[in-house]
Amino acid sequence: MASWFSEGTVTVTNGNAVVAGVGTKFSNCRSGDMFVGPDNGIYQVINPSSDTSVSISPAYRGATSADAAYGIVPVNGYPKALADAVNEMVLQWGATLAGLGDVSTENVVPVTKGGTGGITQAAARNGLGLGSASVAAIVGTVSQTGGVPTGAVIERGSNASGSYTKFADGTMICRATLTFTQALTFAQDGFFIGATPVFGFPVAFISAPEFTINARAMTVASQPNAVTATTYQGLFMSLTSRSITAEFVMTAQGRWF
Repeated sequence: MASWFSEGTVTVTNGNAVVAGVGTKFSNCRSGDMFVGPDNGIYQVINPSSDTSVSISPAYRGATSADAAYGIVPVNGYPKALADAVNEMVLQWGATLAGLGDVSTENVVPVTKGGTGGITQAAARNGLGLGSASVAAIVGTVSQTGGVPTGAVIERGSNASGSYTKFADGTMICRATLTFTQALTFAQDGFFIGATPVFGFPVAFISAPEFTINARAMTVASQPNAVTATTYQGLFMSLTSRSITAEFVMTAQGRWF
């Protein structure tokens, strides 16, 4: 905050507008500040030419005096502080702003200059070369048009036939855990075999998928028997003729488009 200052002493001469100082710091004041003389008169600072010389207006009206006390009120102190702050900012950032070149005057900064090249989200994505995945939901409903994904990245669901996971690239995985009793009584090549019922996939593939089926905690062999895009059947083999009741775990991987 601006405040009075009265360092040193002054010599004033009646009728003379020049004030001479000893030990003064007149360079700290500005034209328009208020000079209070030894006569307690009020004068306006006109020209603080140096630390030891300042002009006032009107000319000094009191008696001539040497080594006298005085005071200066920095009337322009607040504008000065603001001006100093602005000047410091200009000195600090002027060169930086100038270094921006054309970017500082561009309404839309192109990609080649570090911008997006667009004033809308769609234009910015296009300028940056971002594909549809940049706006796709991670989890939702997948979709496609002409082989190009247009929906979410991953879709998951389930129904009475099991669960499925679809991916935006067309990959689909179906799973099911089924509990039933399977007879292994048909003798062939030293084994007793049995084919499971035909089940439907939770969601249809576009062609027959890769398929596995296993019986949990059972010492039996298994393999696919009849697999289509929509249905599957497993085949189980045992060294003895028997019936097993177990959880049968199915996994299929293929494509939904």
